[in-house]
Amino acid sequence: MKRRSFIKKAGLATAGTFFAPYILPSGRLFAAAGDRIVNHVVLVLFAGGVRHQESVDQAYLTYQGANSGNIMPNMFSGAMPSSNLLYTPWNPIQGSSLASQGTFFKELEYAQGPTGHYNGHTAAITGNYTDVGTNLAINPDFPTVFEYYRRHNDPAKSAINAWWMSEGLGPYPALNYSKHGMYGPMYGANYFRPYSTFGNIGLDYLNNGLTLQPDDVGRLNSIKNFFDSNFDKSASDLPGIINNSTDKEAIHAFMKDVLNRTQNGTVDFPLPNGIPTYEMTGDLINIQYTWEVLKNFHPELTVINTFNLDTCHSDFTGYLRNMHKADYGVGWLWNKIQNDPVLQNDTIMICMPDHGRNDLPNNVYDANGLRAFDHTSDANSRRVFALIVGPPNKVNQNLSLGSAGNPVGQTIDIVPTIAHILGFYDQIPSGMLPGQVLTQAFI
Repeated sequence: MKRRSFIKKAGLATAGTFFAPYILPSGRLFAAAGDRIVNHVVLVLFAGGVRHQESVDQAYLTYQGANSGNIMPNMFSGAMPSSNLLYTPWNPIQGSSLASQGTFFKELEYAQGPTGHYNGHTAAITGNYTDVGTNLAINPDFPTVFEYYRRHNDPAKSAINAWWMSEGLGPYPALNYSKHGMYGPMYGANYFRPYSTFGNIGLDYLNNGLTLQPDDVGRLNSIKNFFDSNFDKSASDLPGIINNSTDKEAIHAFMKDVLNRTQNGTVDFPLPNGIPTYEMTGDLINIQYTWEVLKNFHPELTVINTFNLDTCHSDFTGYLRNMHKADYGVGWLWNKIQNDPVLQNDTIMICMPDHGRNDLPNNVYDANGLRAFDHTSDANSRRVFALIVGPPNKVNQNLSLGSAGNPVGQTIDIVPTIAHILGFYDQIPSGMLPGQVLTQAFI
């Protein structure tokens, strides 16, 4: 089936703008979704800006004249550093690297726009580059992958099937839906920041509410006000992010259960045996509660990010430590998925940074005398990688593509690739997605 054309080419459409779509002979607006590869996709934005040198190239401290080594052993194959360790190594949870369990795109390009975190996230989630300033908490112009997914499936999918799990507030809640006139909030995802809810701040805020009776109005208002403050919007500003009554009750029960188990210390922690819980980072908390969502709701589309790697601006040592921990969290999450009877053999996980970091350091030194790195749109900050991991009968295994100076795709290719996996790529109007499907990954 070929992609449908619009009478007017779809572009940057703001809310209230209307495009007349092509009406099928049957009278339906869009055709039914095509064949799927699997029924579940998890996109991990390994974010905060990741340099190729310390990740894919496994250079570790070579720029400082020290040794090389792989600090991401769950994601990549290769020996860990053997000396000059600035972090406590955690043994990988994966028996073989994720790169060997799927297709490893060693070199993709973030081709346009500022290499800012909001811009990088927007490109990955909408499939379009943006020049919007990095600190503006506004919804993107182009539809998000959540909107495409929810609108272009037949039957349409409810919000409980799409989740955006962020380790950061600021502008990131705005990425669950766009300003586009044909899509918008009625097709958005459920947004959730676990660190605010289940971290110490959230637990302290909600603690009194948990001790009250379930029907207590004050408790419900407390929870409502807390989430309103996280969104920085009132409920009335989000008219389209509405779960039906059944899903709403399921989410309510889920939140209550997870809050209680968090207080009781009975939730699963993405930590190696013997590692104390104070080693948890915001990234690991986000991964931890993403798993709670996955195992409870088995959503078809989940997007999650890490963000603590952004310490690289001033603390290179912390950047290395957080990268190593986030790598463990990703391996832990994939291990959980493979042991779930619904998700195992029916899930594809995609991992990609929002963007890279500069080739040359800035003038900030950390406590170990290591210089830090920014991301100011030099060529190195446009280098990213991607892993597409999945069942061996669906995803090509142990395949590595691309090299320095030879990118095999762009960051905007992730949205069309997800659409291809979930079977609705052909239903997306022509001109909306300039990227291509990374077909090399699939059998």
